[in-house]
Amino acid sequence: MSQITFEFYGRLERLAHQSEISLKLNTPVSIENALQQLAELKPDLSENLERCACAIGDELVSRSMLVDANTRVALLPPVAGG
Repeated sequence: MSQITFEFYGRLERLAHQSEISLKLNTPVSIENALQQLAELKPDLSENLERCACAIGDELVSRSMLVDANTRVALLPPVAGG
């Protein structure tokens, strides 16, 4: 098992009551599958996770991307404004 860390920003951070969470998962795993496991652990986030962009480092990535051990994935909720 390997560790995948999700970083929360904006609304997600407020809903989770924390800025990040690490999950122990078998890797490689798609970001989509890791997000499904996160939603099971934190059901209050599940609706919002569907609309988040995912980033690794400073690059937006697809949910179908496979990640390996010790990966940090930033979850960026949509923003509204003018």
